[in-house]
Amino acid sequence: MNQKLFKYVLLAPAFMLIAATTFYPLMRSFWISLHEWDLKTSVGMGAFIGLDNYIRAFSDSQFWNSVRATLIFAASTVVLTLILSLIVALLLSKDKKYLSYLRAVLIIPFAMSPALIGYSWRFMLNPDYGLFDKIIGFLIPPLSDVVWLGTNSTAMIALISVVVWIWLPFMSLMFISGLMGMPSEVFEAAKMDGATPLKTLFHITLPMLKPIILIASILMTMFSLKAFDPVVTMTRGGPGDSTEVLNFFIYKTGFRYFDMGYSSALGYILALITIVFVIIYMRKLVKGDDWN
Repeated sequence: MNQKLFKYVLLAPAFMLIAATTFYPLMRSFWISLHEWDLKTSVGMGAFIGLDNYIRAFSDSQFWNSVRATLIFAASTVVLTLILSLIVALLLSKDKKYLSYLRAVLIIPFAMSPALIGYSWRFMLNPDYGLFDKIIGFLIPPLSDVVWLGTNSTAMIALISVVVWIWLPFMSLMFISGLMGMPSEVFEAAKMDGATPLKTLFHITLPMLKPIILIASILMTMFSLKAFDPVVTMTRGGPGDSTEVLNFFIYKTGFRYFDMGYSSALGYILALITIVFVIIYMRKLVKGDDWN
């Protein structure tokens, strides 16, 4: 084990597997993005065109529409998921026996297939025979005639709600683990000093949860930017192109229009957007910046 070469021999199979499944596809797709390749006209890669596919994206109105839809979808999903999961965590983090069973049940939505969830919610939101639509109509009569997946605004609201429902359990469990790991002496001292529950939340609980909140923000941003299953199963980018997020637009460009070069370039643009957000979050996590 003291030989320097031996450790690399042991790691070689793992490196080869990573190279075959990660590095090579990345390099290959980047090389494709620098070429013109329309599968409708040729099965082989076309001429080298450099950055023309990337330049084309910034003059494409459909691309900017997908960017707008992605930002609305991602921002709403991240904010709502973090706020609701924090509320759920505060309610379920108490040291009660019955709450441990609720915490176990909490993981069920996250354990289900996103594609199955999308199809299920599409069925339940159907205005003719959907269960959820009937429940909403019974509880809130003015919403009884709403076609949830039939208009631009309601389709986006329904899509965001379902994605929040999918990721809420996972994020709640992250916050619950952080809350249950906090020292009780700090809260007892704050209570003795006369701190109200609201002051304790904002001046003790949230600052101590800051690393977990930032990590949860990174994960939710990544999950939201690359969301695909709920979109393709619920709205398919519609009505019109109101819910056509960037990931779905990449899929449509590559596997409906068969423009492989352009879709590869769009994929790298999405990857770059994701990396920018992750870097911003990581800088705050590493430096421990204040909330402001």
